Amino acid sequence: MKNKILKIAVTGTKGKTTTANLIAQVLQKYDFSRVLLVDTTGHFVNGERRSTLADSKNTWGLVPSVAPGRYLYEFMGREDEEKNVAVMETSLGCSTLSGMGFAMHHVGIFLNIFEDHIGSSKRINSKEDIVEAKKFIISRILRDGFAVLNADDKYVMSVVDDVATHRKVFPIFIGLDLMAANLPNDHQTAAFLTLREGYIVHIYKDIETRIVEVSKLVWTFEGVYEPSVYNALAVCAGIIGLYGGCVPKDLGVRLAETRLGEYGGRLTRFSNENGVEIIADYAHEKKSLVEIARLAHKIKSPNGKVYGILRLAYDRTDELITDTGETIASEFDYVVVYDKIDGHLRQPKKNLQFDRFTQETGKTSQTFYDAVSSKNTNSVRIIREDEAIAHVAKIAQAGDVVVSIVNDDVVQSVTFIKEAFNAQMLEK
Repeated sequence: MKNKILKIAVTGTKGKTTTANLIAQVLQKYDFSRVLLVDTTGHFVNGERRSTLADSKNTWGLVPSVAPGRYLYEFMGREDEEKNVAVMETSLGCSTLSGMGFAMHHVGIFLNIFEDHIGSSKRINSKEDIVEAKKFIISRILRDGFAVLNADDKYVMSVVDDVATHRKVFPIFIGLDLMAANLPNDHQTAAFLTLREGYIVHIYKDIETRIVEVSKLVWTFEGVYEPSVYNALAVCAGIIGLYGGCVPKDLGVRLAETRLGEYGGRLTRFSNENGVEIIADYAHEKKSLVEIARLAHKIKSPNGKVYGILRLAYDRTDELITDTGETIASEFDYVVVYDKIDGHLRQPKKNLQFDRFTQETGKTSQTFYDAVSSKNTNSVRIIREDEAIAHVAKIAQAGDVVVSIVNDDVVQSVTFIKEAFNAQMLEK
């Protein structure tokens, strides 16, 4: 594919899918003929789903966010190349050219580094190893392109010296505490996205441009949910980079109009006539689970409880699963642990691409539950997701908030939630 097709690549541990989805939705409101989105759930053109996670695994044996460039065929044969843009989530497997599936991109976004995935392969034994794998996305930015870096994350900032090693790449630093960030000496040439007086502002050469009041972005929960605020900063920075460092007209208005989809599995809010609110989310590591539990405590009623319907992936070390369980247990008033590999909705596979981990019905949930229950006696293990959700639906009361961590089949997970709770999507 020629470089006329604009490309944005998003990497990091947490928030990739949300950030990519929001960028794609906002860009559809501008003058592009085709907006391709590739995320962990599949690929989309102008918001229309073209394939699923299952399609990708069945055809290539890969999740969509590994070698996302294979979906650039959606632009083949089209003459209006400069009117096309691809927004691609990139997983750990994108640390080589073959892993990306394309050569270069115009904007690279590096969100954060958490400990998730440590020990998941022989090459990933520390956060530094994760940085080493993910910084490849930054190294493949075109000359005169833009690198969006989270200045509040020291691991992300460790790649600053790599940004302009071989070509001219402009940094855009995002963060809530930029004064404390370890910025390079020549940062005066960089742009910044931060929060001031409740507004997301773009700063370049001492000129401040207000973009949007963060409380107007409903998926930030009136600006109190910090992970979503960081996502908002990254979205704005990525789009500004795509527009050559300029803030496009009405960016704030169009961002405020954007909503996360009902089946996105990202901070989707539901409620029922009994006064129970449910948040469906894909949080799958320690920090994110803690953050979303604390969000739930902020929005529950004074006498309400916070329920967690939680699961972890099988391809994690027992040490990481145990540490996660012990850390998040006390954040919830009541925890139900379920398993992705339950022997009913999802059967274990024997022939895995990598043999470092095995799939075994209930194995991960047992390790996770043992850790959770050691710190929180108000916890149960129900292996099947649908039964776990149904259990909480029977006991949750008015004013309670339920955090339900979706499985890979997000549509199925959301259907379970809607049916068990008799719930509808909350649009506020």
